[in-house]
Amino acid sequence: MKKSLIILFVLIFTFVSCICLNSVFTDKKAVNYETKTGNKCIVIDAGHGGVDAGTSSANGTLEKDINLAIALNLYDFLNICGINCKLIREDDSEFYPNGIDRSKSDLYNRLDYVNSIDNAVLVSIHQNHFEDPNEWGMQVWYTANIDSSKKLADNILNNTKMFIQPNNTRSNKQSDDSYYILYKAQVPSVMVECGFMSNPGEVANLESSAYRKRLACAITLGITQYINEGIY
Repeated sequence: MKKSLIILFVLIFTFVSCICLNSVFTDKKAVNYETKTGNKCIVIDAGHGGVDAGTSSANGTLEKDINLAIALNLYDFLNICGINCKLIREDDSEFYPNGIDRSKSDLYNRLDYVNSIDNAVLVSIHQNHFEDPNEWGMQVWYTANIDSSKKLADNILNNTKMFIQPNNTRSNKQSDDSYYILYKAQVPSVMVECGFMSNPGEVANLESSAYRKRLACAITLGITQYINEGIY
């Protein structure tokens, strides 16, 4: 298939998917861009940033940049669907809002921010890395503190398998104390490991704007299903 046809297919998929998601919300008065009592607010965390690059690929692609690109796409798609959402970071920076003491880890700041948002649901975007370059595919970690977090994680992975990664055999996992933000979260929380920076083929996909949009769209579908289920 010619490259132009592939790009056209991706664009049509993204557009139609977002329109379908938007049509779910028939009562427009029930959904807006302000945080309201009873409405969930999706807090999107683009992992790492600034001096913290996260992991990297063999060709020098940085995790923090891939995370941010997917997070920005996710933010756009959720807004198109009328879902209230916020970004923890919007550029290549650490999270030190309002002159907060920089001696405190920005990870603590992110957690404090998430826990301060009414009706928050945390979706943290990251990339994986492993010594075996053949490892690939999305996997989602979820907090043990809020039972419904597993359902959110499963919705996201299932949609990704259905539309993007049909051969992905990975299962989601409950986080332990090595995932600080999930371990301490007081709201439904997941960490989406979108792919492996150690796999050259997957890195090539992650470097593609069209592929990142497809990932963001699949994550949006999972979030929408979770909200519609109403089990927080």
